[in-house]
Amino acid sequence: MDNNTKKKIIVGGLTAALLLSAGSLAAVVTQSKKTAADNLFLSFDAEKVAKEDAKYSIKDFDYAIDPTTFQMKLTAKDHQFTFDGNEAQAVTKVKKTTNSLSWEYPEKGLQVAVKKQTDHLQIKITPQNDKSEAIEFPKIQGDNYYLPIGEGKSIPADDASWQSYFQENAELDLNESFSMSFVSAVQKNTAATVIMENNFNQELDEASETPKLDFRLKTNLNRFNRKQTQTYDVYLSENNPVAAAKLYQKNRIENKQFTSLAEKEKKTPSINKLIGAPHIYFWQNRILTTEDVNWQKMQKQDHQKLFEHVGDLLAKHSEDGREEFDQAIAALQRGEAYKYEKNTILTGLNTVLAYTDFYDAAVFPTLAKKDQDYLQSIQAEMPTERSFSINKQLLKNELADSTKPLEQWGEATSTEVIQALKNSGIEHAWIGLANWNEGLINPPFVQAVQKDDYLIGPYDSYQSIHETPSIDWNTAGFKDNADVYANKTIMKPSGDYVSGFLGKGRKVNQTLINDEWQYRLKQITSKSVPFNTWFLDTDAAGEIYNDFNPEHPTSISEDVQARLKRAAGLTEKGLIVGTETGNDYFNQGMVFAHGLETPVIAWSDPDMRENKESPYYVGGYAALSDGIPARYAKQVPIKEEYKATTIDPVYSVPLYKLVYNESVITTHHWEWDSYKIEGEVQNRRLKEYLYNVPPLMHLDAPTWQERKQDIVANSKHWQAFQKAAINQEMTDFTYLTEDKLVQETKYGSDLSVIANFSDQPHQVDNTAVQPHTAVITDHGKQTVIENQKEETK
Repeated sequence: MDNNTKKKIIVGGLTAALLLSAGSLAAVVTQSKKTAADNLFLSFDAEKVAKEDAKYSIKDFDYAIDPTTFQMKLTAKDHQFTFDGNEAQAVTKVKKTTNSLSWEYPEKGLQVAVKKQTDHLQIKITPQNDKSEAIEFPKIQGDNYYLPIGEGKSIPADDASWQSYFQENAELDLNESFSMSFVSAVQKNTAATVIMENNFNQELDEASETPKLDFRLKTNLNRFNRKQTQTYDVYLSENNPVAAAKLYQKNRIENKQFTSLAEKEKKTPSINKLIGAPHIYFWQNRILTTEDVNWQKMQKQDHQKLFEHVGDLLAKHSEDGREEFDQAIAALQRGEAYKYEKNTILTGLNTVLAYTDFYDAAVFPTLAKKDQDYLQSIQAEMPTERSFSINKQLLKNELADSTKPLEQWGEATSTEVIQALKNSGIEHAWIGLANWNEGLINPPFVQAVQKDDYLIGPYDSYQSIHETPSIDWNTAGFKDNADVYANKTIMKPSGDYVSGFLGKGRKVNQTLINDEWQYRLKQITSKSVPFNTWFLDTDAAGEIYNDFNPEHPTSISEDVQARLKRAAGLTEKGLIVGTETGNDYFNQGMVFAHGLETPVIAWSDPDMRENKESPYYVGGYAALSDGIPARYAKQVPIKEEYKATTIDPVYSVPLYKLVYNESVITTHHWEWDSYKIEGEVQNRRLKEYLYNVPPLMHLDAPTWQERKQDIVANSKHWQAFQKAAINQEMTDFTYLTEDKLVQETKYGSDLSVIANFSDQPHQVDNTAVQPHTAVITDHGKQTVIENQKEETK
């Protein structure tokens, strides 16, 4: 993806962004009696699941293919599906048997082999030479499509919103745009699902200029895949999104590309702490807060040498420099420091604590020799908990009684909030930090989170590198930065380097930095900072690359394997690995993912990203105080033109959850949390229950106070629901009304959710489901998720 169309801003972790679908299946889970010490995820019987999935395929079918055009027709009793062909081409070496057909395209240098399998048609296309730049197969036309865009979409071929979407994305890169490797189309009562081995080097092209959508799958050939056979498994089924998903699940299981949560729990037992957990990005970047400062004393005491030193450091390291800080100090000394000035001073004081050159003998003359030696030894390294600890003590010594005791710094806005969460009855929670420095600067907070049986960990990224690392953009700096930048970055076929995020720096070849995660882990984690989860940005978001650098040519497959190896290493260290989006090539590497359920919306729309006067402006990355940036806190409506392709339940189908409910926990992107979209909070909550999606939110101390009643009330329902849903297959998805606004999902045989997204009540058997309400039925017991009045923040 071009950097100008990237979907998020991350600088020095997320923090540094501040600077810049009918039929019911029997239960497929083996129920086993477990003791309290046993794993909480029930065993997943893959063989049984695949056997159940097989019932969706139409096995008794015939096929007819015209090799010259590759037009293909599959027929069965009462069912038929035709794949359109390409322009006629000369063919040679045509061979036909009862169940197979093969030929070659001499002008294209392609060999084709078709074989009828028990339940599908398998097609293999092998390049024979360098004549073709691409394989264009299949050409697929339907009345409706089931596509794994994010969680999944049901797309009518004549829908104006989706026609517009595919006009703007005429060549859709499947690495980034598809969460799974299949395309499913419907002709009348019949669906054909084409399953690829992966989405690498694949794109989906809108294939004609007719009003109705039709597509051509295109595999781009290059030095890395030109000798590889491309395999396409084509299944025939009833018109049903559940069939498409379950046939894909069967394929992934048969190809050993499905790992259950039960298997993942064997390696890291603490993933059971995700069951029923809300996902919370917690904002408390500062250790010294305004609650910790006596501003009158700070004004009267002489801290000029310290303030000059802080200003010098900001001028040296910070993009914003020292000007605002100096002005705020001057205002303080005049007795004219108000909220803005105090915030500026606190920002400066907290920022410099991360600098490994914070210590200066002229400013801090009493530091012990062993601590001086330690700080000197890490001048070229990442800061550690120890360096933060020393720097905090130095700052406290200079500020003296202008502040509370050091051990009380930050408590009111961090540790006390976590304790309130636990005391409210929230049994489990995932706490994400936008930058690991938030943990290094406040070890008691990390310790309190882990003690409360929660998961906590930082955002991390290995994607971009800067030639000159910035302390504020710390994930773009590497241990041997000059060597990595010069010798381990990705090159295009043209010889140009692939630019890093936001056009800064370069993208890194993941196969060449195998030890970087170990270095970072050593610097960041300790007994004092006991992180137990780790978030890997972009690794499952499809931003994977071929590297054409002649010094280290690397394929996308090798890139992915390097990422999986890193995730495996983190897992072996006991860390619960999460990542962005959750595309399934990373299935074995991730336990949870953020961004599949709600992606980043309209990255390039100026009304949402630039025009601050627009009602759709999503907010900036800067926060006036230590709170949540407006980009994550401000509620905004979504333009009508984007609703169909992002949040409208009419077009949404749980394709991913029908495949991976017992494998990956997925939720929203951090930019579009459960509360972000004005007027849609309740509908998105209904979908969270319908699809088994944990709520995701941004919290700080004030936001907890504002929303705790709603968070706690919903958490009681969510904890009970996910404990029941997580250990079962999603077995069914059904529209209960013609307008598709009343929907039902089933998990196993005894758990169901009916969600009414409409403005009218709907009667289902003996149950009246009120507007914008969900009814959960678990072994006959019903729970209602009521319509909550939204409050705009």
